[in-house]
Amino acid sequence: MRTSAVILACAFLTFACAAAAVSEVANSAAEAARSYGAAVRSCDMGWALDYMYPPLKRLYAEQFSSRGDKEADNARRIMGLVEETPEQARQRLQSGMRALREHYVKMGKQMLTSGLKIESFTVREPVAEYVLAPPSGVVAAVKNDKEGKVRADELQGNGERSRMVVLPTVLVVSGPAKDGTTVRIERRSHIYAIRDEVVRGGINRNGLTPRETRLNKWYFVDGNTDINTLRSFFPGLPLRLVLPSGGERVLR
Repeated sequence: MRTSAVILACAFLTFACAAAAVSEVANSAAEAARSYGAAVRSCDMGWALDYMYPPLKRLYAEQFSSRGDKEADNARRIMGLVEETPEQARQRLQSGMRALREHYVKMGKQMLTSGLKIESFTVREPVAEYVLAPPSGVVAAVKNDKEGKVRADELQGNGERSRMVVLPTVLVVSGPAKDGTTVRIERRSHIYAIRDEVVRGGINRNGLTPRETRLNKWYFVDGNTDINTLRSFFPGLPLRLVLPSGGERVLR
């Protein structure tokens, strides 16, 4: 590839993934997050799991499905040294999904029985928006541009496109302290709202994409999620994301 083409490709990746003034589309993520907030306030972790970005939920289910395996057997399966039929893989994933849901439901029940009360969960206005295009599609388009006519901003819709919005959150919880008094804590953090907007491979009969998402539907990921895990789905995420300030404080 010509040096100029490489520069153009890199420039576009910076353009496509840079956080800019949020759009009306991004503002819709905050509206969609209100339903997610209802699940958080009621400690309904099963419902919250339903709103999780499906590829991440599948990854967690895969991890749960491997917990009963011997370490050596699991490593051999991951490396493809152990043959697994499509039906076996489907059953193993289903088992992992059931175990994952049981784990989340149990967490919600434990929160309630411990006396913890979620007084409020507020989703604030977006602070950053990232439009994500696969780097491979960008590089291919630039490489095939023999006359230098391709504009970087026109490549954004090439192949696939997803959108990630950073939403600040404020959580207020109360619960019993060791001395019998009630303590109230405010926790400022954030969640990621993610939706797939353009995909390859079409939509299946259930209306789902190859990633098992619904086009233009917002899903949510907790801000504590390892950002490198998100990069496994979106390699174009910048190294430094624009995030709101966070922390906890005791309320009187």
